[in-house]
Amino acid sequence: MTTMTEMPTPAYMTRIRNQIRIAEAKADESLLAKLDVMSSILKARQVEDIPAPHVGQDAIIRIGRAIQSDISSANDIFRSHNALVDAKTRITGGPGHSDTLAFAEESDTQRSAAA
Repeated sequence: MTTMTEMPTPAYMTRIRNQIRIAEAKADESLLAKLDVMSSILKARQVEDIPAPHVGQDAIIRIGRAIQSDISSANDIFRSHNALVDAKTRITGGPGHSDTLAFAEESDTQRSAAA
């Protein structure tokens, strides 16, 4: 007799799982690209022949905002991933994965260590 956990995963669930993982990876790539630009601007400002230390400050501020937006966006993607895993668990009765939940829910110890 086949139980709910032994049933094959439907194709749409596999497709969504793969797509959400790709979205998470691209969110990281986007953040890394912006951090590279920020680093390059800051390094360029340290060159002695630049007339003033505030050169590029507007760009730094704007890239900083874009970085913050990327972090917020990535957090929403990760939370969506957790919501999809929860939905899969309810639909199939199969196990979820608690590994991402550990990152989504900070403990008091983690919050105090980060402060």
